[in-house]
Amino acid sequence: MSATPLSIREVKVRHLRCHEEITWNCSEGLNLIIGANGSGKTTLLEAVYLMAHGRSFRQARDPFLVKRDAERFFIHGQWHRYGPMNLSVAGRRGQTTLRLQGRDVQRRKDVSESFPVLVDAPQGRKIIDGAPGERRRWLDGLVITCFQNMAIHYERYLRAVMQRSRLLRRRASSEELDVWEHQIVQYGKPIVLAREKMVAEMNLYLVEEVALTEHPLTISVTMPDYDQQAWLSRLKEKRSDDLRTGLRFGPHCDLVNIHFQKREIRSAGSRGQQKLAAIAIKMAECGLWTRYRKLIPVLLLDDCLEALDRTRQLRLLKRLQNSSAQVLMTAPEGVNIASDLNIRIQLLDAHGLCDSATSSMVSMLDDDTTEVMEEAA
Repeated sequence: MSATPLSIREVKVRHLRCHEEITWNCSEGLNLIIGANGSGKTTLLEAVYLMAHGRSFRQARDPFLVKRDAERFFIHGQWHRYGPMNLSVAGRRGQTTLRLQGRDVQRRKDVSESFPVLVDAPQGRKIIDGAPGERRRWLDGLVITCFQNMAIHYERYLRAVMQRSRLLRRRASSEELDVWEHQIVQYGKPIVLAREKMVAEMNLYLVEEVALTEHPLTISVTMPDYDQQAWLSRLKEKRSDDLRTGLRFGPHCDLVNIHFQKREIRSAGSRGQQKLAAIAIKMAECGLWTRYRKLIPVLLLDDCLEALDRTRQLRLLKRLQNSSAQVLMTAPEGVNIASDLNIRIQLLDAHGLCDSATSSMVSMLDDDTTEVMEEAA
């Protein structure tokens, strides 16, 4: 069965952050919004994400989604997945309501799985340079997405870890602890194996992105040898230590590494290289969604040309142009766009959005300049 591309055709926003009312019409391929800082470019990407997830992609739980002096915000989107679909969000501080085809959505997870939207944004999840827990949660979310039966293993593994901790504090009997320690190993082992498989498949997709990243990018997980008997023995022997420090051995503590030029990308990569690596990882995620869920996600890229020189900007735009996913991206005024690229460019200012092939806000490179940049690449 071939994969179905997901796309959004129109977004209507009212009273969301700085926007009073605005309509955004999108093409199926590569869409670029250009505007000044503070004009609300990121907010339009945020509106798309809100429809799919019921929350913002920004790190903090931001209570200021509603425009100042307004009581509620509203978002309505016309999507296409097999056929036309309508998604809408209404919200106020701390509360959002999703509606699909005019009916309230009870489980947001059902929408996010049916309308996959991936995002790379400066204010989003820090996969490249974030804390170890960020990377681990990202990888585990991908495992659960691709191997749907794994969600129950994660749930039961974490429950067993918490129950063991409670029993340790209560000075429970060894027999009681044995029961939960066997469950930790029983449900933890499939998590370890699923992660290994996920990382191996992700790395295969990343090999295809070397033209973008320039150097090989690989993902690995630092973890001990989870031999079943040795794992059980370790849990039993370290009960006193774990009572003081908590359980620091198991899949919930493993480190996810991203290697660039055989070093951790946090230290080895420049800002531009880290930016390209983050986008390459999102492209690999698209490949995994396509393979396992038979859906091609919408890809949101906020300020993705930042920290890139002209050559790398061109290389990235050409890669995105050839993607099977619909790409919605933003860039600041004055960005350089090669004239032969097939991109829908829209300019955002105080009056709203307008289509433009040329403007003082965007510099269109001529063919000679493009050829020089291609040779440099």
